[in-house]
Amino acid sequence: MSEDEALRRLQEKILAEMSEKREREEEARELQRIDAIVKSLLTTDAWQRLKRVELVKPELANDVKIYLIQLYSAGKLTRKLTDDELKTLLASLSERVKRDFNIRVV
Repeated sequence: MSEDEALRRLQEKILAEMSEKREREEEARELQRIDAIVKSLLTTDAWQRLKRVELVKPELANDVKIYLIQLYSAGKLTRKLTDDELKTLLASLSERVKRDFNIRVV
């Protein structure tokens, strides 16, 4: 392998790493924007509950965030959601995504 080719490969590798870093940073900024919006839609207790749920069931927490943003965008959420209302929402969404795992011995 010539020096020019090695240099070109090194440049490509560096550019790819920089691109990946930019993508990760953009994704992190987008998640921060989503969190800021959702936080403004919840009471303090509800926000804390959602963050705890996110630690255990990130998919469920993400579904709740998306749902809340959709409600807000549609103008159907005009006040902050309370902790009790969030509990109800979590229960209904977790019922929808509950999976049935049956193990059968054949």
